[in-house]
Amino acid sequence: MAQAKNQALLDLVQPVIDAQGLMLWDLNVKKVAGQKTVELLVDLPKHAKISMNEITEFTQAMNEALDEAEVDPVPGEYMLDIASPGWDRALTERWHYTWAKEEGDPITVALFAAKDGQKKWTGQIDQLDDSKVTLLIDGEKKDFSFDEIAKAVVSVQFD
Repeated sequence: MAQAKNQALLDLVQPVIDAQGLMLWDLNVKKVAGQKTVELLVDLPKHAKISMNEITEFTQAMNEALDEAEVDPVPGEYMLDIASPGWDRALTERWHYTWAKEEGDPITVALFAAKDGQKKWTGQIDQLDDSKVTLLIDGEKKDFSFDEIAKAVVSVQFD
């Protein structure tokens, strides 16, 4: 995730995150409609949900930190996009799966290749280790190695 993508940016972001009691869900530098964009997804720890006021305060603190940085961690012009990961947050790191398991949220995994005739599966995380996630789907356990998962997201369920 963030460490491999841009360590200089992470080194600038992390103290601001820590000072505000937030957690960094993801950090990306990408092109959006031809514009370089620095995307920071932040949330509160312990499964609390971040407010717009907290995002606004973090955005102001990040702008100050970027303006005061001796060396720009993202050379050239860019747009800063700070948001919450949302209810249907992407699970891109192993610790994201742990977070979803603790929260009790079902997840949907999309596979690179079909397994038992299906490419998408939704279920509760039953078990988790370094190589795979086990989902409880309709009362049955099904293993998915991280290598076969193309994308995983928290599955928003409305009653």
